[in-house]
Amino acid sequence: MRVNTEIQRGFRVALFASILLIGCKGGAKITSVETSFIQFTAENTPVDDPEMVALIEPYSKALEKDMSAVLAQCELDMFKSVPEGILGNFIADLTLSKTNQYCKEAGLPPADICMLNNGGLRTTLPKGPVYKRRIFELMPFENEMVVLTISGAKMQGLFDYLARINGMPVSGLTMVIENGKPKNMTVGGVAFDISREYRVATSDYLAEGGDKMRFFLDPLKRDNLAHKLRDAIIDYIQEEGDKGNAITAKIDGRITVKE
Repeated sequence: MRVNTEIQRGFRVALFASILLIGCKGGAKITSVETSFIQFTAENTPVDDPEMVALIEPYSKALEKDMSAVLAQCELDMFKSVPEGILGNFIADLTLSKTNQYCKEAGLPPADICMLNNGGLRTTLPKGPVYKRRIFELMPFENEMVVLTISGAKMQGLFDYLARINGMPVSGLTMVIENGKPKNMTVGGVAFDISREYRVATSDYLAEGGDKMRFFLDPLKRDNLAHKLRDAIIDYIQEEGDKGNAITAKIDGRITVKE
């Protein structure tokens, strides 16, 4: 029996509330509160204990209902691939869109591009209903969204990296890979200019040099957006579903390889 952290959190809240209620009886004053943390796992949860099962059941049912919610419909099977994949294009595009929404709300300049990693996408999005639990499977990490302002030289390093590894999920840029080198690079439809600065939306993991993205280290500026990447994905898909739109994506040649 697997118990989600939300159940653990709910148990702590219930325990804390019980302490407060008991302490208030008879006009007594609370002088101190001690809390404890009990983590339930498949190994230590007494599933044959009726009281324990009854305690967990409301949280388990609420969690199952939440995870079973249909966010939207998906028009096609989305998979990872290189130099670009439908799934990577979809996630990178929505991340750039949500990033710029959050930047606007925070009074920050928008991001020029988004760059993520295929390793961070842990499963596919199949055609049909998109259940909330599927997004937790797709993005099981607690990665936060950040925007890095980097120099043109570091942006060149980003293009070099993409060419060397044959592509990653990106949005807002185009390039051709020829003999392992980047060619014909554009950002926002404009030719890449090494003399200017660029703003890149990514995850905190990659911003700190994950997946050997060392060009992100020591940026000119780092804006932490205080939003989890997984939450942004859920919100975007839910918003599309609420509008009656199915989610979709396509291969559009943002990264091509010249043979």
